Amino acid sequence: MTLSDNQCCVVDSETQQDLNNFCSQLMTAAEQGKRFLFRSAASLLTALSQLPPQPVKAENMASYVRNSKPGAIIVGSHVKKTTQQLDALLKMPGIGAIEVDVDRIENNYQSLRESISANIVNIHQAGKTAVIFTSRLEKTFTSQAERLDFGMLVSEFLMDIVRNLPENLGFLISKGGITSNDVLSKGLNLRTSRVVGQILPGCSVVCCPGNHSRFPDLPVVIFPGNVGDEHSLAKAYEYLALHEDYSDHAGRPLQSANS
Repeated sequence: MTLSDNQCCVVDSETQQDLNNFCSQLMTAAEQGKRFLFRSAASLLTALSQLPPQPVKAENMASYVRNSKPGAIIVGSHVKKTTQQLDALLKMPGIGAIEVDVDRIENNYQSLRESISANIVNIHQAGKTAVIFTSRLEKTFTSQAERLDFGMLVSEFLMDIVRNLPENLGFLISKGGITSNDVLSKGLNLRTSRVVGQILPGCSVVCCPGNHSRFPDLPVVIFPGNVGDEHSLAKAYEYLALHEDYSDHAGRPLQSANS
């Protein structure tokens, strides 16, 4: 109640119950005329709307995967945590890694896109999930405008990749906040989607509309860059890929990255 003149307040919560308690007090303040603008992950919306438990538990999210097909994972975020999560993900079974050399995009846009798209098809047909990630080296620029222009070029390239993913894709994970925004609005050209829950705290799962021109009912995980620990991306993949073979040739279970 004492906040005024657009002051910023950071809410340090560790559990959903923390957010539930906070939102209870928040509604009391709102009833007295206070208005707030939020920047948050999905868990706050659950508390604000007092949603019941989601209909499908996180570990059962594979039920949304289309026709038990392998998926694709787009990794655009460059924060340190994302790189750690990517390293853990690439150690998982059933993964096909594709690194996008961002230095080649400007001069080899079309040929590079065609090569990567063909590689994705081959991985998909082999029953594996393609992980498409940008090269991890940090580039330097002479100006902020140059940095932004380059970022837009890389984003457009990744969205071209998304638009040309196999039509029978089982699921899609988008890693990075800006990347996820672009995947939904540009790569998939969504105007509406259905939120079915969270696969991990702060990571929403949405489904494309049933009448989508290329990916009807495709489940898409929105995975912000700095969410989770180093094994969280691998865990989200594991939840969706339960139909894949997690055993070695002797029939013994493989150890996942977070075992």
